Amino acid sequence: MKHPLKCPNCDEYRYIEYEGVRFEDEKTDRGFGVSIPMFKCRACGQFESILPQEPFMKFMDEIMPSIHPGEFFDMPLKFIFSKLDSEKRFKQFDNLEFNYDPRDNYLIPGLYREWDDGYLTPVFFDKDLLLYYNNHPDYSVKLTSFSSGNIYYKGKSMFEWGFGINRNGKIFKWLGDLNKDFRSKKMKAHLKRFQASNIPSDHDVVSKFYLSQNPFSISDAFQTSDNESRLFYLLNKFSIQIKNDYGIELTKIDIDKLSDYYRSPILEDREQIFNAYLSLNKYLIENLQEEDLRNVLQKSGLNKNDFEQNGKKIGSLKLFTLLIGKVLGEDNPEEMISPLFVLNDLRQLHSHLSKSSFNEKYKSCKKRLNLSSKASDIVVFRALVSSIIVLFQKLVNNIE
Repeated sequence: MKHPLKCPNCDEYRYIEYEGVRFEDEKTDRGFGVSIPMFKCRACGQFESILPQEPFMKFMDEIMPSIHPGEFFDMPLKFIFSKLDSEKRFKQFDNLEFNYDPRDNYLIPGLYREWDDGYLTPVFFDKDLLLYYNNHPDYSVKLTSFSSGNIYYKGKSMFEWGFGINRNGKIFKWLGDLNKDFRSKKMKAHLKRFQASNIPSDHDVVSKFYLSQNPFSISDAFQTSDNESRLFYLLNKFSIQIKNDYGIELTKIDIDKLSDYYRSPILEDREQIFNAYLSLNKYLIENLQEEDLRNVLQKSGLNKNDFEQNGKKIGSLKLFTLLIGKVLGEDNPEEMISPLFVLNDLRQLHSHLSKSSFNEKYKSCKKRLNLSSKASDIVVFRALVSSIIVLFQKLVNNIE
């Protein structure tokens, strides 16, 4: 079953936007404007009204006798959803004192539940909220994908269902979940922190968090992570395969525990993102077992001269390239492993953030990731992680 938010033209996920439309009554020569909800696609520009024609006609019949020409209205909820009387809040959640748009619950596909009115209303928060938890020694923020995550207190998740991150970089949680999360007295301080970061709805919940909890298909229900969580999973799987097949430890680190101390960048912040490059380079490149790689390569027929370049021993990345080509039999191993070379270059750029040479070198990294020179730091980061995931997925598939 195709998700209702998917564009009928290009299959991208659409978003909801309220757009002003003007209506004229030729009999009375009166005109007015009304804000109506539209499905819009950023990719191809397709748009359409969410509401059928009937609510508009009903609205016009009721409103026309009393309007002043040129007035502008938000379409009242009773015309959007017939069971509603007027503008509404979900009173059972008033104790939370959050700002939210009740129309989201009725218009965003999959959220309305007749038996649990308002529970799945999205409440939005500024992403800065996560800074406190990510920088506190007792708390951490772990992103299970680029669009979902949770806050942890001393290693234990603070919320049962975590949070989503929409395409505008805003955090959101369901109103009903928030009511459960902040029910106890010990959570009052956290409630105040969330209240302070509460922002108006932008009506966009498209994320792995939303799709997996409101599935319209099997693929929606079983969402695969797309961030470092997936990368560490594949790295661990590949390392186990290498150990089973060749009897060596690929890396010096315990990959199972990587997610315990790695901190993913949570904001569009250059220092935070480039610190993540430092960490990823350490885990993926610097900790490769060079001696074990040389031993395996020698057994495959290479000699010591193959491990030198200009009289110096080649490093871990070039050894890894040889492993992929000579031992695993991959064609074009240099091209395949190029994302790790980009990572290594980005790591080196960390110490040149303020230097004049930074921009040109950074543009080169973007180009190798097939990105525009104007791509933002977070877009570059996500593209790099995605390309490394593709690399390790191919390596896993090769051995399997």
